[in-house]
Amino acid sequence: MSDELFPKIRSAEILGELSAWTSVADVMVAARIIEERTVPSDQPDSLLVMPLEHTEPEFGQIFAILLGYFMQGYAVPPQKVLVCSALDPQITEATGVALRSLRFRPTVRVGSTQGMHGKRAFFIEDQPAVIEVVRAPLNCLMGLYLDKYECTKSLCEMVAEAVEETGGSPTIFHRPYADACLPSFIEAACFHSLGLEVGTRFASPGRVDIDSAYRAVNVQTLPPVDPVVMEAAIQSGQRKLDALR
Repeated sequence: MSDELFPKIRSAEILGELSAWTSVADVMVAARIIEERTVPSDQPDSLLVMPLEHTEPEFGQIFAILLGYFMQGYAVPPQKVLVCSALDPQITEATGVALRSLRFRPTVRVGSTQGMHGKRAFFIEDQPAVIEVVRAPLNCLMGLYLDKYECTKSLCEMVAEAVEETGGSPTIFHRPYADACLPSFIEAACFHSLGLEVGTRFASPGRVDIDSAYRAVNVQTLPPVDPVVMEAAIQSGQRKLDALR
């Protein structure tokens, strides 16, 4: 990933937004795990298995990059620690400090098991209390990533098809002005990793207005321009954009 487009500190901050997906209930379970007073419904585990829905190597590679940023950015929401302490008087002050200090530093490997029918997965190992609080954020990350990857992959396939049929292709670029920061970042990572354009190449940097057409197809021609061909290109591009929306 480009450090210029994806600065490590800022990238970790953005992926850290997923911390909000750690629920109060998850924090309470983590507290009981730390204090060794779990109940039968807690079921602590040191392993989280995340299946990969696509077999191509880049699908796992991009997720690994996002996972790395998440590792650096994740923290248990301190407000939820306070809520848990109020709801469960057995949670000690030391446990509250331990919860706020939890960091996600797992051992990660990629593989498959017999029950997965050949599907690959990320096997993520960490302390049971950590696995408890990161499970929901990681599932959210995978859901967002899967959506953005599949959308970007379809655009790449459209470019490849255009090159094969016409010898040229539209320039498809990512302009994140109209999307929330986290999903926009994940989509931009997919664009960059799969070879599409990212950034403000076709717009002035630092714009304060909202551009609702943040996914754009740029059709470039040389004069003389055939109005019929141009109209067909515009209509085709509009259909693609409508389908994305």
